[in-house]
Amino acid sequence: MVGMRGKVLAEWKKRVKSEYTRLRSLKRFKRADEIKAAWNDNRSKLNELLEQEDQTVIGMGPVWVCSVEAPAHQAVMRRTHVTSSCGEPLSIPIKTITAVNPIPTMYTWAPLQQNFMVEDETVLHNIPYMGDEVLDQDGKFIEELIRNYDGKVHGDRETGFIDDEIFVELVDTLVQQYQGCILKDEATSLPENAVTGV
Repeated sequence: MVGMRGKVLAEWKKRVKSEYTRLRSLKRFKRADEIKAAWNDNRSKLNELLEQEDQTVIGMGPVWVCSVEAPAHQAVMRRTHVTSSCGEPLSIPIKTITAVNPIPTMYTWAPLQQNFMVEDETVLHNIPYMGDEVLDQDGKFIEELIRNYDGKVHGDRETGFIDDEIFVELVDTLVQQYQGCILKDEATSLPENAVTGV
């Protein structure tokens, strides 16, 4: 009887573990889908705003304001001769437009000329190795270091690895499986004539 109980216990441990991993992955996938949906929604709103902006810019066209006053050196300026659509000849001085610097390309790094103050880390990412001599002489060094970081060391397992939502779903699913097992056991333990109704 004890061997049977151990088999059942091991089977339920496997069920709990597999159900827990299934629920965690479902929650992770659900969260990923929510993030994708939010990103797509934001992207579509940005595209709409950009299209509206493009429509206003396309309607304007380029504008260059030319001063009406003739420059003082107009007599020595080069001129161009054109004929208007009415057939009247026009002579205009040529103005040179200064070059505009192009927009710079993206840079991936920039050297710093000074150090910047940042907040201290709240999690100890690794415990430094000082040598066996330091540990032999002052065994409390590591304990004090961890105490300074409030016991938060990167890689420590969190105590609250299961949240309430997953726990409730896990219990509900396992209760349904347990009830299904009980009904199946009752159906197999009944005599054959009781099942068929004869």
